[in-house]
Amino acid sequence: MKQEFDKLSWEQKRIKEVVKHIQICISKREHYQGYRKNPNDKIYMMMNRKDIEAYQKSYEEIDIFLKQFPHLKDIVLEGLKKKSSKNLFRRLNEHSKELQDKQEEIMKKHNSLLKQYHELEHLKNNMNEYLGKDKTEKKESVIGAIKKHKRKIDKTIEQSHSMSNDIEL
Repeated sequence: MKQEFDKLSWEQKRIKEVVKHIQICISKREHYQGYRKNPNDKIYMMMNRKDIEAYQKSYEEIDIFLKQFPHLKDIVLEGLKKKSSKNLFRRLNEHSKELQDKQEEIMKKHNSLLKQYHELEHLKNNMNEYLGKDKTEKKESVIGAIKKHKRKIDKTIEQSHSMSNDIEL
């Protein structure tokens, strides 16, 4: 669920980023088309270099976006071909809202499962407590066991010495 949620978030973020590049392509389209008509016109290129390069960089970013999200390719390319981009931005906005709705559904399902998990965890703890499985026995360390054994031996030796002293008397 988290992976799906993150995937949807990433797509929304990329849509916001690509909208800026689409706006650049639309605003610089005429300069780029003038360059494409006559690529050898050095004066035109010199006067419009920044606009042409901005168009090319933005178009490259759009191309990367379309490779990441091929399901949006038709919408974006169709919108770029038209003079008016209102329909393109409207459709991208609608798609972004659909992604947001899917994220909300995932969050609701996640919260429901989390609530269910906590209830089951509570029941498990109650059952373990009832069955006595929560009571953990302290396990003695090896060194502690050796010391305990040594004390027993020392006590036994003391008792045998006191018995032999009693016998001599």
